[in-house]
Amino acid sequence: MLMQSVASLLAELRALDEHPRIEAKRASQAGSSIMQSLCAFANEPGLGGGYLLLGVCEPDALHDAFWLEGVADVDKLLNEIQGNCREQFETPIPIHSQTALIEGQRIIALYVPELDAAAKPCVFKGKFDSKHKRKTGVWRRGLNGDYECSQHELEPLLLAKSGMSFEQVILPDAEWDDLDSGAIALYRQLRTRVRPQAEELLASDEEMLRALNLVKQLDGRWRPNVAGLLLLGKPLALRRLLPAVRVDYVRIQGTQWVEDPEQRFATTQDFREPLLRLIARLEATILDDMPRHFRLREGETQRSDQPLLPQKVIREAVVNALMHRDYQVNQPTLVVRYSNRLEIRNAGYSLKPTALLGEMGSLLRNPVIAGVLYDLEFAETKGTGIRTMRRLLQELGLTAPVFSSHQLENQFSAIYLLHQLLGEAQLRWLQQFSHLQLTADEAKALILAAETGAVDNAALRAISDLDTLAASQILGRLHHQRGLLVKGGAGPATYYQLAELPGLPLFPAEGPDGSELDANTSDLRANTSDLGANTGDLDANTGDLGANTGDLPGPLRHALATLSPKARQDKLWPLILWLCALRPQRAEQLAQHLGRQVKTLKSSHLNPLREQQGLLQYRHPEVINHPQQAYVTSAAGRLWLAEQGIVL
Repeated sequence: MLMQSVASLLAELRALDEHPRIEAKRASQAGSSIMQSLCAFANEPGLGGGYLLLGVCEPDALHDAFWLEGVADVDKLLNEIQGNCREQFETPIPIHSQTALIEGQRIIALYVPELDAAAKPCVFKGKFDSKHKRKTGVWRRGLNGDYECSQHELEPLLLAKSGMSFEQVILPDAEWDDLDSGAIALYRQLRTRVRPQAEELLASDEEMLRALNLVKQLDGRWRPNVAGLLLLGKPLALRRLLPAVRVDYVRIQGTQWVEDPEQRFATTQDFREPLLRLIARLEATILDDMPRHFRLREGETQRSDQPLLPQKVIREAVVNALMHRDYQVNQPTLVVRYSNRLEIRNAGYSLKPTALLGEMGSLLRNPVIAGVLYDLEFAETKGTGIRTMRRLLQELGLTAPVFSSHQLENQFSAIYLLHQLLGEAQLRWLQQFSHLQLTADEAKALILAAETGAVDNAALRAISDLDTLAASQILGRLHHQRGLLVKGGAGPATYYQLAELPGLPLFPAEGPDGSELDANTSDLRANTSDLGANTGDLDANTGDLGANTGDLPGPLRHALATLSPKARQDKLWPLILWLCALRPQRAEQLAQHLGRQVKTLKSSHLNPLREQQGLLQYRHPEVINHPQQAYVTSAAGRLWLAEQGIVL
C-alpha cells in the first residue's frame, strides 16, 4: 500500500476545498464521527478507500481554509482507533497510518482501504435506534460527508457480496410472456449476420436465452432477469417492471438548459423499448437532428452530405450509455441536443478512471448485456471504442469528447462539441483577454464554461493533460485572480460559470442548416453569464409563493387550500407535479405551498418522484448543486397528470 504523504494530502484538500477521498477531523478522541468515516470509506463501491487527516479543522469564522490544531497524544489516539476497528465492526477494518510535523503541529493521516466485495458491508455491531429497531449499521460516503444508508442503498453491496449484479436479478412479477417474440427473432436475425453458425441459433428460444444468461427456470417456469427484460422485453412490460428505464431525447434551441421559461424544449421524445431496437432508433434520431456538412473525398466526383458527428461516433456514444448505465438507479438516460453540442447523461459513474478511458481493457457494470451487444457487434469490450471516437473526431478537426464521471453522485456525462474547441470564432472571442496572457489551459477552461454554461475540475481534465490539483489551481486562478469565473456549489460539487463580462459577443449562433445567425443573438450575458441574465432569477420569475398563488388555476388553489396537514402521497404527488408543470419550483416554495418541512418533503416525495418515478426533473440537470436549483415536471410526469384527469 502506497500512501500519499501527509503534506500532499493536506495541500490537495486545501486546494479542492473538499475531496471525496479525503476527510478532515479535529480528532481530540476516537469518537463516533471518525469511526463512521472509516466505515464509509471501507464500504463505498469503487472509491478505492480514502484518507482521514486527524488534527485538521474545517474553515470557520477565523480561518478561511483548513487549519491545523494538531493531535496532542498521537500514540493514545492511534491505539484507540485501532482497538475500535477491531471491536466496533462485525468485520474488522485494516487501516494504515502516517504522522508528520506540519506548521509546528502533529498531523496523522489514516488510509482506509475499500473492502473486497465479499467482506462488505462493513457493519457496526448492535446498532439500535430510539425505538429499538435494528438500523443497517452501514455507513457510506455521500456528497456532503458520511451517512447511514437505508436498506435500499444497502442492496448494491449485498448483490456484489453474492457475486451477482443487478442485471441478473429476477423481478418478482417478471414472466416469460413479458419478452417480445419479435425482439427474440431480431436477435436471431442480427446474430446470423455476424456468425451464421453460432451454437445458440440451433437451440429453442428458451435454451438460447438460457445460454445467454437472460432467463432462469424457477418452479418449472422460465422467467427473465433484468438483462433479459432490458434487451428483449415488451414496452408495456418495461413500463410496468422498470418504469424509469427509458431514454429522453431533448432538442433545445440555444446553448443552455433553460433560456426561455415559456418554451423549454424545441422537441422532446421518450424511448421505452428493448435495447436491440432502442439503439438503432436513438442513433437514427440523433443523426436526423445533426447538422450536415458538404464533403468531397479525394478522387471522387460526387459530393455527399454527411452528419457533423460521424455515424460511428454516435453509435459508440449511444451503446456506451446504454451498456454501462446503472439500471438500479431509477433515472432515465438523458440525451440533449443543444445548438453547439450533444450531451448524454447517465446514472452510473465510470468504473474505469476517466484518465484511462480509451486505454486497453474494459470494466463492465453489466457484463451480461455487454456480452450480447458484443456478440451482435453493437459494442466492443476491449476498451478501444473511445479511442476510435477520439480518432474519428480528430480526423474531422473536431474536439475530443468531454467525459465527466462523478462517483459520489453516481453520474456520468459525455459532451460532444460540434466544432473545434479553439476555432476561429472562439479565438476571436478570446482576443479580448489578450492583455491577461492566458495559458492554453486557461483558455480551454473559459471556452468550455462559455460553451456548456459551466466548467468543473473533471471537465477541464477531460480536455487537457492536467491532473486534479493542477486543474483546481487553474480554475481557482481564473476565479480569484482573474475574476473571469464565478464559483458555485461546494466540495466535490464545485463548478464555475463565466462572470458577467463586457466585450465581444460570445460566438455566432448557427441556424438549423449550419448557417451563421446574427451575432447579436449570442450576446455573452444572454448565453453564459450568471443566472439572472441567463434564465431569469427564480425569485423574480416565480417569486414568493404567497404572492404568486393568485395566478394558479382555481382547482389547484382550492386543492392547496383544503389540503390536510396529514395528507399522504396519493394527495401530495398530483399537487407537486401540477405546481412544477406550471413553472419551476424550488423545494422551499413547494414546502410553503404544501405546508410541509423542506427536509421531509425532499426525502419522502421530491427525491422519489425524481429518482425512482422519473416524474420530476431538475431545472438545471447539468449542475445538480446549482444555487437556484428547482424542480420541473418531466414529460412522463405530464402524461401521469393527464392520466389522473388533470389538464394543464
